[in-house]
Amino acid sequence: MNKRNGQEGPWVFPKTRASRGEYLEFVKVLQGVGTTCSRFLRKVIREVIGEGPDLLPIEMRPIKEATFQVAALGRNLNQILKAFHTGQPSGIVVDQAALAAFRDQVEELRQALVAVILRTKHHWLRHE
Repeated sequence: MNKRNGQEGPWVFPKTRASRGEYLEFVKVLQGVGTTCSRFLRKVIREVIGEGPDLLPIEMRPIKEATFQVAALGRNLNQILKAFHTGQPSGIVVDQAALAAFRDQVEELRQALVAVILRTKHHWLRHE
C-alpha cells in the first residue's frame, strides 16, 4: 500500500478492459445512479467482501426521506410530552389509538430502513 506522510494512502485497483459499447453502457448506468466509476467499484467491492453497504445517491433517497419522517415524529412527540409534563392543557387525554398509530409509523419506517440496508448488503451474494 502507498504511504503518504506516515498515513496509508489509497491503493490502486487494476484496470479493466471493456469494449467501447460496454464502456458506453456502463457510463449510462453510472449517470443513471448518480455516481462515478470509482465510487461504484468501491461499492461493489465492499458489498462482495461483506464490509457493509456503501449507498449510492439514488439509494440514499429513502434514507433521507425516512430521516425527515422520524425527525417530524420526534418533534411531534416532544411537543406532546412537553404539554403533558407541564400540565397544559389541563386534563389532557392520551389517545391510545393515536399512540398506536404513532408506534406503527415508527415501526414502518424502521422496516423500510432495514430493507434498504439489507437489499444493498445482500445484493451480490448468491442465494442458493
